[in-house]
Amino acid sequence: MNLKEELGAFAQQMSENAPQAVLETIGAEIGKLSESGIMESALKVGDEAPNFELQDSEGNIVNLNSLTQKGNVVISFTRGNWCPFCNIEFKHLQNSLNEINNAGANLVLISPQLPSKSAELKATNNYDYPILYDKGNEVAKNFGIAFTLAESLRPIHKAFEMDIPAHNGDESFGLPVPATYVINKNNQITYSSVNPNWMERAEPSEYIKVL
Repeated sequence: MNLKEELGAFAQQMSENAPQAVLETIGAEIGKLSESGIMESALKVGDEAPNFELQDSEGNIVNLNSLTQKGNVVISFTRGNWCPFCNIEFKHLQNSLNEINNAGANLVLISPQLPSKSAELKATNNYDYPILYDKGNEVAKNFGIAFTLAESLRPIHKAFEMDIPAHNGDESFGLPVPATYVINKNNQITYSSVNPNWMERAEPSEYIKVL
């Protein structure tokens, strides 16, 4: 299965097992986020990507300008390894990493989760790409894709042992909308996929074509 197929299969399984009230709350909040204006605020193709300097899970400092000097950069904004949909995407990104690199690009993930959580994720799964720590979602805010998880969803996440405060190290419940960007050597965005429905993600083959 490709990424979209596997995400769809997992979403179908969830819909068959989760209580109807939970599914209705999730659907309603995704709808509200879609209508919040975040799609209008998100950076788009043709926009200049703002520079950032973030720490990866090994403690290295990664600078966007330095990355783009080497070639194209694929940036995937992700919620964290507490999210089952993110975990599916993580696996597909690793499987696509050679194709991305062979197309002349580097892949970096950006997440508000603590570096220790990202280090644990990488070590457990042998992922080769860097995961950068976006404390307080400051970079996500600059890209126009940061939001606060609705209070109605917080007890649902807790019931399913998705402890966002423990992963992010704060009680803000701030998250990025799942988004993928391709940025060229001039820091210009040449591909963007921003989806308030966190059950869906960009298919790697789509942006590999752009590369």
